[in-house]
Amino acid sequence: MLTAPWRPLLAAVFALVVIVICSGCSDKNQLESNWQTYITRLSRVLDRSPASKALDSQASFPRQRGLTMSFTAININLVEFLSMRHCALRETISQRNSILGKHGDASARLIFDLRFLNQAQDCIHQLTDEGNHKLAIELQQAVKIKTRELPARLFSASIGGPEFRELWQPPPSLDHYPTKGDDPSIIALARWSQWQHQWLNGNWQHDSDAILSTLGEIRLGGGGSLLKAQRLAVTKLHDASSIINQRISTRPLCLTGSPTPAAKQFQNVLLSQFIAKIQQQASLINHHQYALMSQVESIEDELLSAMRKHELHTPPSYISWQHERKTLLKEAMLAHRQHVEIAGELLSQCGLSPAD
Repeated sequence: MLTAPWRPLLAAVFALVVIVICSGCSDKNQLESNWQTYITRLSRVLDRSPASKALDSQASFPRQRGLTMSFTAININLVEFLSMRHCALRETISQRNSILGKHGDASARLIFDLRFLNQAQDCIHQLTDEGNHKLAIELQQAVKIKTRELPARLFSASIGGPEFRELWQPPPSLDHYPTKGDDPSIIALARWSQWQHQWLNGNWQHDSDAILSTLGEIRLGGGGSLLKAQRLAVTKLHDASSIINQRISTRPLCLTGSPTPAAKQFQNVLLSQFIAKIQQQASLINHHQYALMSQVESIEDELLSAMRKHELHTPPSYISWQHERKTLLKEAMLAHRQHVEIAGELLSQCGLSPAD
């Protein structure tokens, strides 16, 4: 048995252990736990259970085979062309037709395409000056084809590519989300949007290393966390609103319009759980959503518009995914608004709304 002098020390050690454990867990699954606490307390105070509802499947990025695109083969007399010594394009075409060039991914192929377009005009002038009109015409035709197909080639390397797939990959859990830290992809997306506008308008200057590093930064983005969090919000807001709606449509919480102890408990749950915790997190999520989606939609709008203009095939699976994503984000906004309205209706029944 411990003597009295040891008891304060033991108590202090135990308290320290508890603090360490709690600090290690406090940031994890906070979003999910806050929602669960809110639903549980709401159900207990109003004496109702959430109404079940079959929800649509979560929006998920299309499979790679659904985004595969084909491009026109460029037929240039390579034997004759590679014999030309004064064109910088000679080395680009040689590299593109190497084993490494043929097996590169979409971003590597885009870099070759940009180099081709950027170097082609000077080479056409040189071929014309040297009297090689046939090869100059072939090269000019290749430039027209690549210029027309550039939006689709950009699609394959960007919004339909592996880096953007990882941007939208949902995490196993929402540990540490939302955070006040910036999403690393947002600045990279803004940079890509600027480059895309430049390339689609005929300025094909580029930095190969910068392209690859920017796509790497986009890969690290939190688009998947955003969609998962908003999906959670839609589900839990439906549960919470169904609890309140059941109470409104059945037994009144307040018969005389004056607050009862249960009504004050309901008000306290709204203030301490929904407003102080969930709404605070929702504000961070909405801030992230605005910053991220502004850049993503800017890229999509310009690129898909250019593809339509040039009559290039846009994979239907991407259009469906884009629609599902937008629908989910709209549902989340609407669900928040409807929940605030229905909670205010029940507060008014008890004379507890801000206007009363």
